[in-house]
Amino acid sequence: MAKVCVFCGCTPLTKEHVLPRWLKVALDPTVRQHRYIRLSVDAVRHHEAPPLNEQVKSVCSNCNSGWMNQLEENVRHFLPDLIRGNPCTLDAEAQRALAAWSLKTMLMFQHTHPADARGVIPASDFASFHVTREPTRSMLGRLGFMNYPPDDSVPLVDTLCQGYSADGVRSTGWITTLKIGCMVVQTIRAPDVAEGKRLTPFEPLPSLRPIWPTDAPIKWPLPAAIPYELMSALAHPDDLDLTIMPT
Repeated sequence: MAKVCVFCGCTPLTKEHVLPRWLKVALDPTVRQHRYIRLSVDAVRHHEAPPLNEQVKSVCSNCNSGWMNQLEENVRHFLPDLIRGNPCTLDAEAQRALAAWSLKTMLMFQHTHPADARGVIPASDFASFHVTREPTRSMLGRLGFMNYPPDDSVPLVDTLCQGYSADGVRSTGWITTLKIGCMVVQTIRAPDVAEGKRLTPFEPLPSLRPIWPTDAPIKWPLPAAIPYELMSALAHPDDLDLTIMPT
């Protein structure tokens, strides 16, 4: 358990729901609401729990009720439609909001694990997110579509986090993947990109669209679904195959 806020270093700490309870409007009550988590640092770990009950005590009251709450409000009007696969359109503002919210959510998922199981996402990324409240130029984000789980054979909520290292330096990059219902959101963190440079955005695909940096409006649902069997390959590529471009 954190002793000070993982974002700003202040106290006192308050409990934060990792997934907001208002998301229950988007979750099918006939599907057992569980989740499967795999956190990759030096080992693979598994954990299951009701998806809307998970809380962490790692943020202060000012962060929790202030800017973090605002990130929730920024996605509240369209996030249930993404999860259920209902038709909607994401403009640039909505894409930025989704990229920020999903990053905040995956940072909180890190703290559902014991302290010795963390380390994929370094403290410096928590601190920079507190300042900018959005992904950095060393990050890419993309949104994917997956068919809503037909039954308990496919997790309703699935989170995966993969760390990468190079030249003996640990945690030089990472990928987080969050799936809730039909929605799959990824944040890809490369080693620090120099000033005046930026990662080359992903090419749009029938089942995946870039959302950070923002791209053209996205009509949801996407025309093709990612088979759940490809979830692990999508979330755990062998390396960070990224290129850098001038800003």
